[in-house]
Amino acid sequence: MRKWEFSKKLAAWAVVVATLAAALSYALAALDKQSVSDVTTTIFTGCIGYLVTYAAKSTTEKLSRNKHGLDADGNPFNYESEVSNDELHC
Repeated sequence: MRKWEFSKKLAAWAVVVATLAAALSYALAALDKQSVSDVTTTIFTGCIGYLVTYAAKSTTEKLSRNKHGLDADGNPFNYESEVSNDELHC
């Protein structure tokens, strides 16, 4: 398994924080404790904003790799090795 890059770890962290912020806000409301909804909304919005940015970055990188014939590690595709012997003998 490949090691996760930093931006993917940060995206996973953002999902956890956004989920916990929303869950804790509802838990506080259920216990009749005053939740700080502005802070929760700010945290949640920031995390979702990062996830949108991460998705755009990943999509742009993938499109660029596909355009230039590179795999996920940045190595050029070896198209000759992907063609099977059966396809060569047709």
